[in-house]
Amino acid sequence: MSTRHESPEMLTNFARDILRAAGLPERAAGVTAESLVDADRHGVASHGLIRLPIYVERLQRGMVDPNAVPTVLTDGARAQVDGHNAMGAFVASTAVDAACSLAEDYGIGSSTARHSNHCGTMGYYARRAAQRGNFVIAVSNAPVTMAYYGGRTPAVGTNPLAIAVPRPEGPPVVLDIASSAVARGKIIVAHSQGEAIPLGWALDSRGHPTTVAAEALKGTMLPFGGPKGSGVALMIDLLCGVLSGGPSGPGIGNMYEDWDRPQDLGHTFLVSRVDEALTRYGDELEEFLTWVRSLPPAEGCDAVLLPGDIEQAAAETSDRQGVPLAETTWTALNTLAESLDAEAIPNSPPPIQ
Repeated sequence: MSTRHESPEMLTNFARDILRAAGLPERAAGVTAESLVDADRHGVASHGLIRLPIYVERLQRGMVDPNAVPTVLTDGARAQVDGHNAMGAFVASTAVDAACSLAEDYGIGSSTARHSNHCGTMGYYARRAAQRGNFVIAVSNAPVTMAYYGGRTPAVGTNPLAIAVPRPEGPPVVLDIASSAVARGKIIVAHSQGEAIPLGWALDSRGHPTTVAAEALKGTMLPFGGPKGSGVALMIDLLCGVLSGGPSGPGIGNMYEDWDRPQDLGHTFLVSRVDEALTRYGDELEEFLTWVRSLPPAEGCDAVLLPGDIEQAAAETSDRQGVPLAETTWTALNTLAESLDAEAIPNSPPPIQ
């Protein structure tokens, strides 16, 4: 697979200009572009700029309101955010920032957003909160693409979970996982690149295990850890869906398949200030993390890693060498930019070598 490398700044500006050309105002375009490039920068291409064409298509076909601005209602340390069908990254960033602001006043803060759309990786929002000295749990529901444990038909989303712990110095420790065996976006990437997928990721439309990405996309994802992933997905759907005043399960629209309704996704953020604890116990925290990394690795493993270590290493490499982008994705972005007459494309610099 041919790959090019571009600076994060150039890609963010490029994506922002494409979104603005598609009719999205500056504020929503900026945070959406930043969230997509952040995913590619951290090595999560399944949620990166490969998603930009579908974002634009949903904007153009009226499935997302480009002019919607999320509204925030607070009650003590709780916030309810109505996204009004705005871009998902705009809604989610508004919600996590509201929870952080409440935590500054109360020590803890929570926010639940409804009437939203696909918002990218939850790790992006978890890091956003952790960088402000907060412990954060970030979850979102998703369209029905995964079977419950014991079932063979799509019944729940691959609902993601991110947890972040800040550190006195350096990047936070970030766990960012889907409740499926693998994020569905990775199957989308495999399909776009003509690659097979491992057994255990998905079932085909007849409920049989498959290694063919195209068949998996027609079938259903499988939860991680059997009943464990299935249970996590259900709890997230309850929290982000019916308990937030939004839909759960089949009431959520599919970004790629439903063109007669918005997605109507929900996101929830639970935030706790730990900046004082970091001041008191920061040395102990670092000692513990160092101890974990120093443990003898198992056979076949190079080292014991913390959650997020792989993504952080990818981000540091991206900052030095440029963000990796598949040539197929780059071509699709250029074609999209040309069709929209986006400003960034005529002056696009050569790739980083």
